[in-house]
Amino acid sequence: MRSIQRRDFLQASAASLATLGASTAARAAAEPRPSAGPKVKSPNDSLNVAVVGVNGRGKDHVRGFLGLKEQGVRLAAICDVDEDVVGGVMRAIESSEGSAPQYVKDVRRLLDDPGIDVISVATPNHWHSLMGIWACQAGKDAYIEKPVSHNVWEGRKLVEAARKYDRIVQCGTQCRSHKGIQDAMEFLRSGKLGTIYMAKGLCYKPRGSIGHGSFQPVPKNLDYDLWTGPAQFHKPGDPTVYNPNILHYNWHWVWNTGNGDLGNQGIHQMDLARWGIGKDHFPNTVQSAGGRYGYDDDGETANTQTVNFEYDDVLLQFEVRGLPTNDEMGVKIGDIFYGTEGILTITSYTNWQTYFGHKMEPGPSGSGGGDHYANFIEAVRTRDRSILNAEIEQGHLSSAFCHLGNIALRLGRKLHIDPATESFVDDEEANVMLRRDYREPYVVPETV
Repeated sequence: MRSIQRRDFLQASAASLATLGASTAARAAAEPRPSAGPKVKSPNDSLNVAVVGVNGRGKDHVRGFLGLKEQGVRLAAICDVDEDVVGGVMRAIESSEGSAPQYVKDVRRLLDDPGIDVISVATPNHWHSLMGIWACQAGKDAYIEKPVSHNVWEGRKLVEAARKYDRIVQCGTQCRSHKGIQDAMEFLRSGKLGTIYMAKGLCYKPRGSIGHGSFQPVPKNLDYDLWTGPAQFHKPGDPTVYNPNILHYNWHWVWNTGNGDLGNQGIHQMDLARWGIGKDHFPNTVQSAGGRYGYDDDGETANTQTVNFEYDDVLLQFEVRGLPTNDEMGVKIGDIFYGTEGILTITSYTNWQTYFGHKMEPGPSGSGGGDHYANFIEAVRTRDRSILNAEIEQGHLSSAFCHLGNIALRLGRKLHIDPATESFVDDEEANVMLRRDYREPYVVPETV
């Protein structure tokens, strides 16, 4: 079995693209048309998965779906706008499955392929919602990395698309599939900590300066227009140059494409904090303070940030610290839940511990992992979204909380929220920031 070299997969890609037909190429820049989607497959049929974006989190998607071969999952295609990052993933899939997957640069080619059942999205944040909406419209189920949106408005549109086209859509907040975290949530519901009056999410993750880059000609291996998608070019209006310092990870730290660590690492802890206090709707208010302290670089998002969300009966706090700092009760990346009788800490993706009374006497604890991809595939097989551990509406809410915190930070004032409309009260300046200006033709539609 020979490995796939760059020349080989580019040639295979060209051949496979040609077979998709001229009609696809003709409308490549247009919004995909709605489709009834593939028929529900029997439990014995293969589920063909395409992973989009394989330079970062996408590698975990590949590993996760490769681990489900016995459940009939087949990695049929990978998609990435940069030819130079796909070779290792192609070889890994070929080694595991005995044949190489199809490679394409443009996700829209996959949407028209009736052989693809699932689109798994691990691109930069600014693409998540649009790709998810397109997948739903094309009749595909979707696994969407966190955050599921770049802004509040498009996240709700993704939920609407999932409902309209009856698709199974999972958010990549994998903690929800871990037994240890599920047990912690059950303990919070038990009342043994008394009344939970405050939850705090912590993202104390070291982040160094990214320095400064400079504009350079776009290399031939990169489709920069596709990478930019709904966002704006690094040099506004000029698709011929880009800032390589922003690709392939530092896009997290600029508002055009990312959401800072609040929406990167922090969304995991935001999701658990919101889950722990049982709130499936927006808060009454949000207030945030902070900034990018300690260095001068290309980054724009905060490396130090506090956020307060107020409900009538509980407070949700969140804090980002990217510079050297202490922990809180052994937590650096995790959550703390405060009850009238004691405290519960989540210190990792799987572990929790309780403490009781003013002396903080240790109480029950637990741990345990799980398989988020397997949970998704089970829901796809059964067509039952209720069994998803991170169904897309939960992903939207937790993503939106991160966006609300960043809006409050950038405006520098306390904002009042109407949970029913997911908008701000009598604040047009803030409401404008609930969505973005989309770059044609990569536009999230008003009606999905």
